[in-house]
Amino acid sequence: TGIVFSNVAMAVVPKVVREGTVYLSTNAAPSKLAGKGCNPNYFSVSYQNDNLDEVVGQYVTEAGHKSVYLIAPNYPAGKDHLAGFKRYFKGDIKGEVYTKLGQSDYAAEIAALRAAKPEAVFFFLPGGMGINFLKQYSQAGLSKEIPVYGPAFSFDERILKAVGPAALGVKNGSQWTHDLDNPANAQFVKAYLDAYGRMPTLYAAQGYDTARLIGSALKAVNGELGDLSMFKAALKKADFDSVRGNFSFGSNQHPVQDLYIREVIQSENGYTNKTVKKVFANHVD
Repeated sequence: TGIVFSNVAMAVVPKVVREGTVYLSTNAAPSKLAGKGCNPNYFSVSYQNDNLDEVVGQYVTEAGHKSVYLIAPNYPAGKDHLAGFKRYFKGDIKGEVYTKLGQSDYAAEIAALRAAKPEAVFFFLPGGMGINFLKQYSQAGLSKEIPVYGPAFSFDERILKAVGPAALGVKNGSQWTHDLDNPANAQFVKAYLDAYGRMPTLYAAQGYDTARLIGSALKAVNGELGDLSMFKAALKKADFDSVRGNFSFGSNQHPVQDLYIREVIQSENGYTNKTVKKVFANHVD
């Protein structure tokens, strides 16, 4: 378990599961491993890459934007994320740009974007890439002219701390937020704050759910792993209290779950997300 980047998952997971190891993804879940490459030994406890963009595509359509400009890094997850958005967005695509993985300067992309005059921008740029893009986008004076949307990965609390006010008001798609109203989530967020003094991120929530899932399956088989088929059957039942609330597995062992739009707000402790609305209920890959 534990791979974060999809290009790494594509290099590792197929070989591992072919050799009989059970792999549970806490994050990376490329579309190929949900389709042709799905395997009885592979479970995604996070999502399928496209999902957090599908919800944004639907929301941006409902918001009435007629055109968007798309930006993502040129690697498997980048292509999945833009594909997910396009699957549910009903307007025009003014541009679809794939940048270098790890790129830090987006001046050329921002100039081209400005010239294209879209009604909105959708980007998937995780980690430092998203920090740099949002800052440069704001510095270019575009954040007040053309609204930005994206999946949750560029809007967790660590990134928002680095980006600052440039991210305020940005809406993003997620299957989890710290304010979801269910007992498991309330317990998790309180325990995390007590332990670390900061708000948990999406990654922490996914890791926590994965640990709870493994624990539930181990309990179901009394810790006996001699017959992995029993353990896998117990995993498939997903008999645990998820911090997301609704959680089950589809036929390809990817989550069936609710998907939300969140908005970046300022709180007394800095910048965070609040849930705006549920867009999809029990969404399946």
